[in-house]
Amino acid sequence: MIELADQLPPRVGATVKQLLKIKSFFLILSTFILALTFFMVVVFRYILESDLFAYEEWLLPMCFWLFFLGSAVGTYDDTQIKADILEEWFKNPRAIWMRRVILTAIELLITIFLVYWAILMLRDELASYPQWQTTIALRIPFFVPRLGIFVGLVFMALYSALHLYVLLKLGVDAFAKQLEADAEAKRIEREAEQ
Repeated sequence: MIELADQLPPRVGATVKQLLKIKSFFLILSTFILALTFFMVVVFRYILESDLFAYEEWLLPMCFWLFFLGSAVGTYDDTQIKADILEEWFKNPRAIWMRRVILTAIELLITIFLVYWAILMLRDELASYPQWQTTIALRIPFFVPRLGIFVGLVFMALYSALHLYVLLKLGVDAFAKQLEADAEAKRIEREAEQ
C-alpha cells in the first residue's frame, strides 16, 4: 500500500513525515512512561508498602495526549476501527472510489466540527486564567490535557483533508490501479503465509 505522504507534493509530504516522526516518538516515549509508572506503582504499593504520590495526576494529561495523537496517527494510516462491511459488496472501482470520497468528506466535516468545539473548550479554559481548574496535588492545569484533545483533532482533520485531496487527485483510473496493486500484494502475502 502506498503511504499517504508519498502521494502529496514533495514539501508537504516531507513535512507530514516529520510530524509523524515527532508524534511517533512521543507515543513510544509516553507508552514506555505509562508502563514504567504502573510498574513503579506495584513496587511502591506491594514491596515498599507505600504509595507513589499523585501519579494519576501526571498520567492523566499524558493519556489524553497519547490517545488523541494515537488517533491522529490512525487517521493518517487509515486504520481507525470501522464497522464497514459495505466495501466488500462494491466491486466496481468507480463505486468504491465515490464511496470513499463521500465517507472521507463526511469524516472531515465531522472532525472540523470537533475542532471547532475544541477551540471553544480551550477558549473557555483560557478565559478563566488565572483561576484555571487544576489537579488537586500537583496543580497541573486542565488546559494541558484539553490542549492534547485540540492538537489531536487538528491532526485528524488535517489527515482527513489530505486523504480527500489524494482521492480527488488520483481520480477513478489511478485509484482502480492502486486497488489492483493492493489486492495483488494481499494475495502474495496470503500465499507467503501458507
